[in-house]
Amino acid sequence: MTIEEGAKFVAAAYAIILAVLVIYYFMSARRVNALKRDMELLEQEVQRRPPAAGESGD
Repeated sequence: MTIEEGAKFVAAAYAIILAVLVIYYFMSARRVNALKRDMELLEQEVQRRPPAAGESGD
């Protein structure tokens, strides 16, 4: 194997690693956005809920 052939394999390996990292980043970003939406919905639900007996209005 010549250096030129080896360089092609190394470049392909780096390209695959980069693609995996980019996909992982976007999957993580989607998960974070979903968690933010869930938190906002939970906060709205808590604000709508009437206080239970014995709870202060703080």
